[in-house]
Amino acid sequence: MNFETLMEMVPLPDVMKLKTALFVGPHPDDIEIGCGGIVKKLIDSGTEVHYLIVTDGGAGSNNPEMSIEKLKSIRYQESLDAGAYLGVASVEILDFPDGGIYDFHAMTKAIATKIVAVLPDGIFTPDPLLPTETHPDHLNCAKATTAALMVAKFRFSLQRYGIEVKENQLFPSNTSLFYYYTHRPNVIVPLTENDFETKIKAITQHKSQIDESFEKLKLYLYYKANSLGQKIGRLYAEGVFALAPEHQHCFMEDITKY
Repeated sequence: MNFETLMEMVPLPDVMKLKTALFVGPHPDDIEIGCGGIVKKLIDSGTEVHYLIVTDGGAGSNNPEMSIEKLKSIRYQESLDAGAYLGVASVEILDFPDGGIYDFHAMTKAIATKIVAVLPDGIFTPDPLLPTETHPDHLNCAKATTAALMVAKFRFSLQRYGIEVKENQLFPSNTSLFYYYTHRPNVIVPLTENDFETKIKAITQHKSQIDESFEKLKLYLYYKANSLGQKIGRLYAEGVFALAPEHQHCFMEDITKY
């Protein structure tokens, strides 16, 4: 058997065939920045999309007249507005302190609880192996989501995390994992101009985060979307590193560029 035959047996997952998707973000606005175009395409195709934002957004300001509690409230509403603009089914924000101290296993437990509740066939989270990523919340979110999916697959793992398991509990047995904010996309999703412009408008719902630096961010997002689009002969695209269930444990092949 050669590598191509192996990958025919266990292919990379198709983003656009998802029925239910859970997008896990480190902060309010990360999902829109990282993969807002994919969110738009999925919702337009009929996929049920849920947001889980793991930190409260309370560190995203240097304004001396702002308070943590006020900022949390503002960013919570902005997340609801962005989700409503895109048409997501639900938006949940956990209370782990943005830029603060919290327990990694508590975050894993909270994400696993959400996975069991939603039973998505696709989960999106930042890439835990992005070489340039230095933000602890991004790294913790990525690693906790990856761990949570494994916990959620097993009754006894859930019980060991203190998560209630019903007698007729269903488990996420066929859930693909997709990493956004990635340097190693192996799945590229084409975007129309409208998809991309909707992504930008969704980002701007996070008004508290829009300042003079936004134009630089927007230019970078145009560059990234266009460079990925060129790889597949389209104007714009977003990329993810995708893992089908078969690839998530003891799969010793390099599928980075497959």
